[in-house]
Amino acid sequence: MTRRALLAFIAVLLLPSILGAFAPQARAGGSDPQIVLDEIYGQVDAMCGGDGQGAAYDIYAIAKTYFAPDLAKPFEKAMEAGDLDFDILVDGQDCKISDLELAVTESTDASATGRATFKNMGEARVIDFLMTKTGAAWKVSDVVYRHRSFSLRSAL
Repeated sequence: MTRRALLAFIAVLLLPSILGAFAPQARAGGSDPQIVLDEIYGQVDAMCGGDGQGAAYDIYAIAKTYFAPDLAKPFEKAMEAGDLDFDILVDGQDCKISDLELAVTESTDASATGRATFKNMGEARVIDFLMTKTGAAWKVSDVVYRHRSFSLRSAL
């Protein structure tokens, strides 16, 4: 193997780590449902808002941080297997979001629904995040589309 080929091989191996250092990272998780929604879509908006050319967010870190463990693990397996071939946060493979509105539409002491309403590539999206309180943290227990029939939990 030539030195140039070796360097190219090393670069390919290190590229995800290098790019990940510049990507918005999932934060500590939600002390209330609005924070969960704001933190998830803050990352989505940073990448997909404006000209749609921001730093990529780490969907695996988002799942690990914000999803309930019984949703995060099967979600990660489905992503790795290619069973989910689109970004569930924008319902598309590409993203350029506009008119983003985030709101908690229902809330009790133990459950809540956070809603993201926006346009992706000009098409209307309404995505609900069903959340449950686990200890002091709110975790996403399902992602349900209102603009078409889709439930992440059912898809897994």
